[in-house]
Amino acid sequence: MDFSNGKIFGKVSVIDIILVAAVLILAVGFLFTRTSGRIQQIIGANTPLEVVIQSEGLRQFVVDAVSEGDIMFRYHDRHALGTVTNVRVTPAMDYFHMPDGSVILAEMEDRYTIQITLSSVGSVRENIGYFVNGNDHIAPGSEIALTSNRVRIPEGRVYSIREIREDV
Repeated sequence: MDFSNGKIFGKVSVIDIILVAAVLILAVGFLFTRTSGRIQQIIGANTPLEVVIQSEGLRQFVVDAVSEGDIMFRYHDRHALGTVTNVRVTPAMDYFHMPDGSVILAEMEDRYTIQITLSSVGSVRENIGYFVNGNDHIAPGSEIALTSNRVRIPEGRVYSIREIREDV
């Protein structure tokens, strides 16, 4: 080997080889830490979940169109969230300003609040939360638009999520 002028065989610089090796080592290290960290964070894959979603101020025909056994989807991407296992409908409530300046909480006329309980399957990731359909993060308090084969609910909020534990 000829190392004259810092080059191997007079063509490739030793510094170039060291730089290429350093970049490859950094890239492999970065990929390893990114993928191995995600694998370790998954606590339970294919975990049965109960997701409760609440929507307020809906008309009667909307709440009538939601039934147990329906499959609910996220509106924007049509990913299945789960199967409806329970539907609870109550009169919608709102704050009203009275002529005397007071504010009262009262029922809204011809409007309803719906709580939809879904049976879903997802994963639980440590310090991150719940995921359905692989990468769809879902968290209590997050907003979500729902659809099924019969109805669209444009504004909903994730009320609660819990793991369904099967006691043996």
